[in-house]
Amino acid sequence: MPPADEFEIHNQCERLVYKFLQVLEGEQAEVADFFAEDGQAFELVGREKIREHFAGIAAVDDNVNVNLCANLLIDVDDEDHARATNYVTHYVADREADDLTDPMGARVGGELDTARTITRWSWEFRRVEGEWLISRLRYPESVLLRKDVIDPL
Repeated sequence: MPPADEFEIHNQCERLVYKFLQVLEGEQAEVADFFAEDGQAFELVGREKIREHFAGIAAVDDNVNVNLCANLLIDVDDEDHARATNYVTHYVADREADDLTDPMGARVGGELDTARTITRWSWEFRRVEGEWLISRLRYPESVLLRKDVIDPL
């Protein structure tokens, strides 16, 4: 039987996925804050290992990254556990000249006309002291990898 607050659990997990993907576009190491202390991302276990991994990516990645989320399906298991799947279309572009800025003063990147990948993501969530966190993020399953886009990388 689903918990009485299933709609609220669904909403919290949905927001967590969207926040994760938004942060992943910029300050990648900060995605670790969305994981439980003993959370797992891929083969990494623990929030600090996850932070180190994503900080390493950010250190060498100065591209413009945009992640579009689609078909987010969330299953509430009980009052403290939920699972989800979604598809992520990942666009990447080299940054343009430093003199291009948006109205807030942030640098504007290059053209995002070709998706690099479309992947299916699998999530597990757990409520810890009233807060919904990611307990496990599996390796994204490849759906479309653009050979013409990935080979030059």
